[in-house]
Amino acid sequence: MTVLLLGLVGLGSAGRAAPDPVLETDQTILEAHEQLVAAGWQPAPTQTPSEREREWAAVALSSLSSCSGSGAGFCRFDYQRQEQRLSVVTIPSKPGEASIGRVNRWW
Repeated sequence: MTVLLLGLVGLGSAGRAAPDPVLETDQTILEAHEQLVAAGWQPAPTQTPSEREREWAAVALSSLSSCSGSGAGFCRFDYQRQEQRLSVVTIPSKPGEASIGRVNRWW
């Protein structure tokens, strides 16, 4: 698995950078969500997903913003920590079916 560091700089009250979470491609969104919340990130969806999008995502995470209904089946989960924003995109673990997504990329 490829390990990438999230390259966002935290702006704390003392001006120090907060530790960046480490996400891995192919980890489940449930694992990523747990890591992010432990690192101080809070769910902050940019839009309200439809019931169908919730079905496609196959998880009840409040960070879900949207899912594409065709093609690769990408889902987007959004978080916020202080003034920082983070989006995590997943692909289905079982392509073509509603299934818990695996992390594909983030920014």
